[in-house]
Amino acid sequence: MSDVLRDLVFTLRTWRKAPGFAVVTVLTLALGIGLTATIFSAVNGVLLRPLPYAQPEKLANIWVDLGVGNQSLPAVTPLDFRDYQQRAKTFESFAAASGGNVVGAAGVVTGGGTEPERVAVSTVTANFFSLLGIEPVYGRQFEANDEVFQGPPVVMLSYRLWRRRYGGDPSLVGRTIELDGVPHAVVGVMPQEFRLLLPAEAFLVQDSEIWKPLQFNYTQAPPRNFTFFTVFGRLRSDATFEQAQAEMTSIASQLRAEHPIHESSDMRIRVVPLQHDVVKAARPALLALLGTVAFVLLIACANVAQLLLARGLSREREVAVRTALGASRWRIVRQHATESVLLAIAGSAAGLALASACLAVLRALAPASLPRAESIQIDGAVLAFTAAIGAVTALLFGVAPAIHWHRVDPSQALKATSSSATAAQARVRNLLVIAEIALSVVLVVGAGLLIRSFVGLQRVRPGFQPERVLTFQLALPRVAYQNPDARRQFTRVLEERLRALPGVEAVGFVSQLPLTGSGPLSPYAYDESTARNWESATADGRAASPDYFRSMGTRLMAGRFFNADDRPNVIIIDETLAARAFPGRSAVGQQLQVSPTGSPNMYSEVVGVIEHMRILELGRPVRGLIFRPLFGPPTFSVTIGTQGTPESLIGPVHDAVRSLDPQLAIDRLQPMTAYVGDALAQSRFSLMLMSLFGTLAVVLAAIGMYGVISYSLTQRTREIGIRLALGEPPARVRNLIMRQGLGLIGLSLLIGLPIAMVVAMMLRDLLYQVTPTDVSTYAIAGLLLIVVGILSCYVPAHRASRIVPVLALRRE
Repeated sequence: MSDVLRDLVFTLRTWRKAPGFAVVTVLTLALGIGLTATIFSAVNGVLLRPLPYAQPEKLANIWVDLGVGNQSLPAVTPLDFRDYQQRAKTFESFAAASGGNVVGAAGVVTGGGTEPERVAVSTVTANFFSLLGIEPVYGRQFEANDEVFQGPPVVMLSYRLWRRRYGGDPSLVGRTIELDGVPHAVVGVMPQEFRLLLPAEAFLVQDSEIWKPLQFNYTQAPPRNFTFFTVFGRLRSDATFEQAQAEMTSIASQLRAEHPIHESSDMRIRVVPLQHDVVKAARPALLALLGTVAFVLLIACANVAQLLLARGLSREREVAVRTALGASRWRIVRQHATESVLLAIAGSAAGLALASACLAVLRALAPASLPRAESIQIDGAVLAFTAAIGAVTALLFGVAPAIHWHRVDPSQALKATSSSATAAQARVRNLLVIAEIALSVVLVVGAGLLIRSFVGLQRVRPGFQPERVLTFQLALPRVAYQNPDARRQFTRVLEERLRALPGVEAVGFVSQLPLTGSGPLSPYAYDESTARNWESATADGRAASPDYFRSMGTRLMAGRFFNADDRPNVIIIDETLAARAFPGRSAVGQQLQVSPTGSPNMYSEVVGVIEHMRILELGRPVRGLIFRPLFGPPTFSVTIGTQGTPESLIGPVHDAVRSLDPQLAIDRLQPMTAYVGDALAQSRFSLMLMSLFGTLAVVLAAIGMYGVISYSLTQRTREIGIRLALGEPPARVRNLIMRQGLGLIGLSLLIGLPIAMVVAMMLRDLLYQVTPTDVSTYAIAGLLLIVVGILSCYVPAHRASRIVPVLALRRE
């Protein structure tokens, strides 16, 4: 122990004599360790940490697949949900949830002394929160009596809404609030930390501010192909997911045998762990970023190893003297190990401080679609990980200097007139630089591919012109607008008021805006096979007013838009569906089957074909589209095509709606570009971080290259002086040194480019309109590294070519 203490004191004393070395080394390590800890915090918070529910490893989400290549969603029909409850034995229980529209909730809250406000409402079965293991902080859970059809109007509030609108008053429990003009008794308030975590494909249900009991009339349930329940299950303590999947596969087989509609669609059931389902979309990007930042850490370690090698070479005579006085080689190596460990500890501590600062930036940059972003924090797992990578980095950057010190020959070191690097030591330093540049190539290529993907996403035409569109959402309370005629009258007057505003070109209404999540699916058939296997072909369904497409700037490819005289039996389809259903012929005037065979009004006439609108994601067209005329729905979105900037109309539009009905809640009054920006957020997040890491890697590699060339020149000062004294032109000396650097860069590219290609294959899911083997990206990355390498070599080469020979020779 006393030897260890002496080593610690000695190390601190040497740092005090050379503070620049200690500061640069610790900062380099802090950069690598801090960024790695930051990204691991995101991976831990999003992917690794268990969901905040009781025994989350036993929670499952139930998916239903309808034929190969067709609907695959966590959406279940109500009657199938009842069958699950009665037949499954590997599950303790099932619970269902759906959107508030299932029980007619528009989500408009009035009263409380503030403006009307539209909030998210979801409906759940009485056992929903108990299945998750969530208890209200005030009040009680829903009870079985609350769930009966046309049961009592009761609600549970989120903690956020309770605090924001009702001032956190505990006495609110037991009193009533006005929801859609109807008094509802508040029976409970959810915990502050509760969030309903769902996969991106979750159907209708969402993390809400008001929860209502799912008072569904199972005696009048729709056909079994009408799916709108999101179903969760809790496995029994002794059951595995494999056993649960086998049982649900058997139940699916039973349901196909019992119900022809399931047999025709080849219905299958999948049991998916909820944890996996929630985070699966974020997993590829986060793991790619973790791998990327690990490369930055390796480059930082290589730089520190170079610093320690250079420092070790300058201390060779000191080591030789100590060895001659009786110090063993292992004693010398232990001294070096002590210094490496102290550097790692200091770098880890500084890295944690950097990670704390970076986490705030990371949360600000994180897209709204990133699940569990609030769980990203420094906790015990992150501290343990940081300690582990600190130990690993100490080993990585300490190996080469330790080998060098172990091999020091005391007699040769004492005879030498100055410290000089051996060929082996020079090779080690060169290998470190080659590794740094090769890793930088990988990061620059990855960043380049993501940049090209992001540029491609920004250039894609989504099927509308978001730059000239202002949108908002409205919900008409059923108490004030009880029938479709009243709602149609309201929309007519609203359209007139909005159209009269200066700068408005067109006003449209639609059941759901693009890029706002999944909506109802519309099965269709166009031949005998798809008619027989109903739901083997599905489209995204929307309802729209006559001027909706004009207000959005959507192009008409054939036929016409809707008009005021259209009836429900006419439809507009997009070019994707038209090409599939009516290949080689005009779709306009054709009859498309939109209901199962034998249903009334099973056919609708196609009156128009529009360009494909990317309503789910910008990166790829997912399904075809079927638009029906919009007839007085209680909830809808308004689209306003403008001549100028949409933001300039926000105030006038708000006032126009308020003057028409001051009790209406105007929700998300914003330009359509906001939705497009949200759709680009995930790509932007990955791009910004990958570009940052790539830039840091290039800077560190450039510093490493500069350090190697500069240090090698200090060892060759006498040689260069002799060359210049014998008349060799300075330009030739400079070119000789530049060739040395270019040789290292060439080897680095030969090693790094193939590795970059392998890594790019792993990024395939993050790319858009660019292949992982895009030649231009690799060429630009290689050229960038060559330019950076040349600049890193030129400064020391130019300085060496200006050496005064007399001074260089005297220095020896």
